[in-house]
Amino acid sequence: MRFLSRLRALRPEAKAAPKPLLARTLPGDAVATPRRYDRLASEAYQQNVVAYRAINLVARGMASIPLEVMVGDVPMDRHPLLDLLRRPNPKLKGAGLLYQMVGFYLIAGNSYALKIGPDGRPPGELWLMRPDTMSVIEGADGVASGYRQTVLGRRQSFEASAMLHWKSFNPLSDWYGMAPLEAAAMAIDAHNEGSRWNLALIQNGGTPSGVLYQEDGGVPLTEAQFAHLKTQVEERHMGPVNAGRPLLLEGGLKWQHMGLSPKDMDWQAAKNMSAREIALAFGVPPQMLGIPDAQTYSNYAEARQSVWEDTIIPLASELVGELNAWLAPEYGPNVRLIMDLDEIPALEPKRQAKFDRLTRADFLTRNEKRAALGYGPNTKEDMDA
Repeated sequence: MRFLSRLRALRPEAKAAPKPLLARTLPGDAVATPRRYDRLASEAYQQNVVAYRAINLVARGMASIPLEVMVGDVPMDRHPLLDLLRRPNPKLKGAGLLYQMVGFYLIAGNSYALKIGPDGRPPGELWLMRPDTMSVIEGADGVASGYRQTVLGRRQSFEASAMLHWKSFNPLSDWYGMAPLEAAAMAIDAHNEGSRWNLALIQNGGTPSGVLYQEDGGVPLTEAQFAHLKTQVEERHMGPVNAGRPLLLEGGLKWQHMGLSPKDMDWQAAKNMSAREIALAFGVPPQMLGIPDAQTYSNYAEARQSVWEDTIIPLASELVGELNAWLAPEYGPNVRLIMDLDEIPALEPKRQAKFDRLTRADFLTRNEKRAALGYGPNTKEDMDA
């Protein structure tokens, strides 16, 4: 290597202050991904399979929940509001609107939707805005007075009433939400770096980890030699992309291995721990993401039911509440959206258990059982006395 072949050329005739004969390379401080939308989206959604799977599992699950429209207490099979949600604009159809809204929310902690239509009439289109292009125009009373979008240097502003800003709780901001990715950023970085390190080991065949030393203690390295050697080792032999590069020694230098192998570091266990932390941030049981040795639940069915009851349904209920406050009033004062949870296959075991309990409940009348299951009273001929 160049820096080792130049050691002799660096030796001056005059004696210099001696430097230590042992120089060990140590890891520096951890460098986390900046809490910016573009960096989080790149490191997590695009490059981390665990976060990608968790985000898609929650987003697709929420988008699959059937929505119904209630006008007062009357359910409507067909309604303009349902038509708008099924085809919000020429570029989106089906469940794409809700799927992307949830995706933005989980990656950025903020999701923006714009309604477009003539004044005094229901909107004709709904458009999603990428969170990193949006900013809140702060109002004096603590409520947003509007929103501004900046794309390629061009700005346009929107009235607050035209924009839905769905945001998560953020203890450090009154205007913007905090994404689950921010809480999971350290675990995602650890997981990604572990994968990069492992790939570098495979490509380079090993990693030099130890100390450089000089047996001839009477000829110590000069300060210039020591600084040059230290710089070259840090630049050419530290970090995951340099793992496994051979270290060629000249000038009386020798190498003593002192590092730990991936087996010694229990590398796979550490990577699995990071994966479980990522799953925890999104409220997804590790079993649902294929993480080994994650036996929080006795079987897959329990884990599947848990992610629906503890994560997907509560988040979907929050989003439906936002739509009912922002969009449903455009169609009348008594119009609201509701979720049809009876169509969710993951909850079928719980519905069956409830049905069995009610069937055995002799102290309830037939109509009380029907009411508990969400049905109306039976006909007069079949009613209990």
